[in-house]
Formats: sequence, structure tokens, C-alpha cells
Amino acid sequence: MTQTYWKQICLRTLIVLLIGTGVFFTFYFILPLIYPFIIAWAIAMLLDPFVKFLENKVHIPRWLAVTIALFVLLVVISIFFIFLIGELVIVLASLSEKLPLFFKQITQLFMDTFQKNQNINKIIETVQNYLTHNPQHQQNISNSISTNIDLIAKKASELITDLLAGIGSFIGNLPYFFTVLAVVILATFFISLDWPNIKQKLYRLTPKSLQRTGGLVFHGLRTALFGFIRAQLTLISITGLIVLISLFILKVEYAISIAFLIAIVDLLPYLGVGAVLVPWIVYLFLSGQLKLALGLLIVYAITIIVRQFLEPKLVAHNVGLDPLIALISLFVGLNLFGVLGLILGPVIMVTILTLAQAHVFKDIWNYIIGLPTQNEKNV
Repeated sequence: MTQTYWKQICLRTLIVLLIGTGVFFTFYFILPLIYPFIIAWAIAMLLDPFVKFLENKVHIPRWLAVTIALFVLLVVISIFFIFLIGELVIVLASLSEKLPLFFKQITQLFMDTFQKNQNINKIIETVQNYLTHNPQHQQNISNSISTNIDLIAKKASELITDLLAGIGSFIGNLPYFFTVLAVVILATFFISLDWPNIKQKLYRLTPKSLQRTGGLVFHGLRTALFGFIRAQLTLISITGLIVLISLFILKVEYAISIAFLIAIVDLLPYLGVGAVLVPWIVYLFLSGQLKLALGLLIVYAITIIVRQFLEPKLVAHNVGLDPLIALISLFVGLNLFGVLGLILGPVIMVTILTLAQAHVFKDIWNYIIGLPTQNEKNV
């Protein structure tokens, strides 16, 4: 191979790297500016089957079909949040009544433990005798306790300050939030209304050599995004149903409210169901309600096992990945990007597999080494 050939390979490799870097930074800087329109596009795609149904089966104009679909979506979301806020108010009101009793029971439990347990009393007496005969150590312990109390007070003050700052920031961002919400709603309406024309224009503007590749990538991304949403909705529905039936069997008050909140909390990957059930189970054990605690422990174990078993399968089925690849993409995404990686992982994996299926990587390699690409062969 001549020196000229290697120079051409290096030049083409540099071109590919520059284009890839340019695309990455373009998305990196432009995404924060256009994310409301990306959200609007996703909602429009979600509504499109319903819009087509109204347009073709009910025989109404597209603008009216889009208006009805968007109105139904907003009503459903509003009802959901009203119900959520109502359930939170009910649960918080119940907690406000029961928390004083809870702290009283915990305090009494510790008092009884220290008073009745002879071993603990012996340890306390031994420590007291030691400190009486070693006043220097007693002073050091007193200083240490005083320092720790000051540190706790400082941290509590910082926590309250941060909380107040967070509330102020949230209130200050409300106008921006409602502005973005209005933009998303309007953009959803116009994108959904003009989607057939937008598709035709994009198709005409896309070079024929890229139409097949672009179509495959678009289809893959849409499948990954909406498939992942379907998978998560299915999982939290199953979790909520398991918890609801179990709470009814255990005769727990506010079973519907608690099951609904647990289903919502189940979206949190690190905490999930345990964020509610674990503290509850611990409290029940400490307060002597062993039967209910054991029942909830079994419910917790069942929900964890069911979720761990079903999540890779549901993601694989809805996103279009092999179960093992889906599990790998979820784990790698979680470690690289945190909570957001549970969405980005499968999406990136589907994108890579779709690009490979469309011969994009092979075409890039052929371009670098000077061979004709797949699209050039088809011309």
C-alpha cells in the first residue's frame, strides 16, 4: 500500500471524526434550546394513532381530531394530578394525627428496653463508674458531645436554608415552567396538525441515499422511546395491583391511596417500593405489630422479585431488544448516566443496533478505506 493511500485513509478518518464531533456538540448545545419541541413531537407521536382513528373512522377534520385528542390528554393528566394531590393530602393528614403517637411509642419502647434489660443497665453502670474515676475522659466526652451537637445544629440550619432556597427557586421558576408548558401544548397541536405535510417535506429534503437509513433510525428511536414508556407503565401498574390486593388482604387503612403512592414511587430506581415499605416495616416491628410487619415484608419481597424478573423481559419486548442486551443496557446506562440512564441506555442501544442494521458503521468503514458504500452499491 502506497503512502498516498495511507494519507487518504488518515484524511477520511479525520473527516469522520470531525463530523461526529460536530454532530455531538451541535446536539449538546442545541438540545437545551429545543427540548420543548422534542417533548411536543413525542406527545404528537403518542397521540397520532388516536388522531388517525378520529380522522378516518369518525370522519372529522384533522384539526378537530387533534383538538379532541389533545383535550382528552390534558383532562387525563389533570385528573391524575388532582387525584395524586388529593391522595397526598389524605395520607399527610393521617400521618399528622399518627406521628405524635408513633414518637411516643418509640420513646416508650426505648425506655422499657433500657429499664428492663439487665445487661444494658450493667453496661451503663460500668460506663458511669469508669467516668467517675476518670474525670479527664469525662471532660473529653462532654466536649465531643458538645461539638457534635453544634455540628448537628449547623447541618440542620443549612438544611433548612437549602430547603427554603429550594422553595424560593421553585416558586421563581413557576413562570418559566408555565411558559414551557404553553409552548409544548401549542407545539404539540401544530406538529400533530401538520404531521403528514412535515413527513412529506422531510422525505423530499432527505437525500435518497439516506432515506432508508434515516427511516430505520427514526423507527428504532420511536420504538425505543415509546416502548420504554409502555414497559414502565406496565411495571408500575403491576406493582400497584400487587400492593393493592395485598393491603386489602391485610386489612390496611387507605389501601388505595397507599398502593397508588407506592406505584408512583416505584419509578425511582434506587429506592422504589422500599422507600415506603421498609420504614413502615421497621416501625411495625418496633411497635410490636409483627403480623402486619411480616405480611408487608412478604409483599415487599414479592414486588422486588416480580419487578426484577419482568423488567428486562418487558423492556426487551416493548423496546425490541434481546432480554440480555436489555439488561446490559439498563445496567450500563444506570452506571454511566444515573437515573436518566435507565431511559438513555436502551435508547442508545437501540440506536446503535439500528445503525448497524442500516449498514451505517460498515459504510463509514468502507468510506475510510476507500471502498464503495452500501448506498453507492445500490445506486
